[in-house]
Amino acid sequence: MAVFCALLWTLPAWAEDSASLEIDGGKSELQKNIRAHLDLDDIPCNTTEARLRSRLRGSDDNISKALRALGYYHGSWVLRREHARIKPKLINNNPITKVVKKIGSAKSAKSTPEAEACWLLTLELTPGPQTLIKQLDVRVIGPGASDPLFSKYLSKLPIAINDPVQHELYEETKKAINQRARSAGYLDGKFVEHRLEVDVDRHSAAIILVFDSGTAYTFGEIDFGPSLLKTSFLERYLPFKPGDAFEPNKIVQLQNNLISSNYFSSVNIDQQSPDPESHSVDLSITSTDKPKYETTAGIGASTDTGPRVSYGLRNRRVNEDGHTYQVASQYSPVLSNLSFQYTLPGAKPLTDKIQLATGVERKKTDTSDSTSYRAEVAQISLQNHNWIQTLSLKFLRESYDIAETSNTSTLLMPGIGWSRSEANDRRYPSRGWRINTAVRGALKGVVSDVSLAQAELDAKLIFPLWGGRVISRGGLGVTALDDFSELPASLRFFAGGDNSVRGYGYETLGPEDAAGEVVGGSHRLTGSIEYDHRVWGDFALATFYDAGNAFDTSDFTFYESAGFGLRWLSPIGPVRVDFAFPLKDGGFHFHLSMGPDL
Repeated sequence: MAVFCALLWTLPAWAEDSASLEIDGGKSELQKNIRAHLDLDDIPCNTTEARLRSRLRGSDDNISKALRALGYYHGSWVLRREHARIKPKLINNNPITKVVKKIGSAKSAKSTPEAEACWLLTLELTPGPQTLIKQLDVRVIGPGASDPLFSKYLSKLPIAINDPVQHELYEETKKAINQRARSAGYLDGKFVEHRLEVDVDRHSAAIILVFDSGTAYTFGEIDFGPSLLKTSFLERYLPFKPGDAFEPNKIVQLQNNLISSNYFSSVNIDQQSPDPESHSVDLSITSTDKPKYETTAGIGASTDTGPRVSYGLRNRRVNEDGHTYQVASQYSPVLSNLSFQYTLPGAKPLTDKIQLATGVERKKTDTSDSTSYRAEVAQISLQNHNWIQTLSLKFLRESYDIAETSNTSTLLMPGIGWSRSEANDRRYPSRGWRINTAVRGALKGVVSDVSLAQAELDAKLIFPLWGGRVISRGGLGVTALDDFSELPASLRFFAGGDNSVRGYGYETLGPEDAAGEVVGGSHRLTGSIEYDHRVWGDFALATFYDAGNAFDTSDFTFYESAGFGLRWLSPIGPVRVDFAFPLKDGGFHFHLSMGPDL
């Protein structure tokens, strides 16, 4: 077994024994091009001379092509071959590991073996003078001559006067102009002149490329075919409108939009033949509808809420205008709820919508017991720089018990919020961030029992470090109000728990009353920094430090904890197991949580 392992270790250190090609003369770029054209790297050392002559047949033509491709038209060369003793090739400059086998054991020792006979090919090269570009005429004529798409490229061509001739760059320039024409709808565009002329005696070249763009095509009629949804609604998913410049990439975008709508299981878009008279391109769309109803069921667990079960029902096609509704429910010892949400797609249905929602929630923690009823209307839209804005009006009636106080509060709260997140990998991001903000308020006498203004800001940042990643988060909440006793439990701030200050129970930190019972605070400030590193497959080890608390303006106690944990990237999402140690009170607290990092 030890001998076998040693042999495995030696394999990466050596390349297969094969013929060697040495080139004497010319720049490294030219030598590399010649090697690519000859392609002699796979000739075994034991190849017969007859087979070698066969492989070398046509070498002169290939060398000549390699020279001319880089502007060398006066080169001369001699290709010699000999069967000589040469040292085997090394990889990474490591000598072979020779295995020495002894009775009952095996060990390896470094040594360099004897040279063996192999074919050595030597190319003596005199490349001669390099031909330079002395005339360059690259232009676009026709209706597209003034199109910035072309003019911007022509101002930064990869070739210029007095550059060495390179056939590859000549072909790339032609290809780039053609691609730009097709992407902008110039479907009839063509080169009316395309010449690379070489004056061998003067060592000069002329490049003439004249492209006639023709008239740009536009999008014509769009046929959505048979569908259970109105055509006028489906047209909201168009990233263009009939008459716009034809761009093939927008067809792909349209297909992605329709798939992302969640109404269809498949979408095919056929591009019809361009109409040379109207200079337009019609599209025909064929789609397969998803089932009208979708149900979901799940189970989960966390130390904040305990074991939980959930069930949801969604009608993804209430009517032909694309309206949807969703019923969601969850039960756990700490948090249970039942909600109904009706969604009306907006002018840009992928990002804009109006939601009407109502529901009931029961929450029972170590510090509070509450039952709340809510009704809410929200307008959600995508703003500049991918910020999602939510404008809302929420009615809340909540009965709650905190410490020795029982109360019922009614609030009507307008609010606004913004959120944005980015990640390089949603499953296990090594770089990304998230920001959530919300501002809400109420005015006593306008349905509400108390006047208040409240703002929250939560942020998270992930970045790579030392082969692992750093995860930092922070949260801030502030409240201004007349009578704190009228503030329902769901709007008071607490700290502690899986996503707050670990080492303490869920919502067990905050200002206390005269009897030492936690009653929650008007403000909160929390922060955390964590480092995790993958150790095996989908498992990672983590260490962390958390700090913060909920507080009032006159009382703030700072709680800290530190600990370590295990991360598992399970098929259903990240699972986190943490052991947190409060730095002030001692002991430790176990935490289990699930859910995405961002």
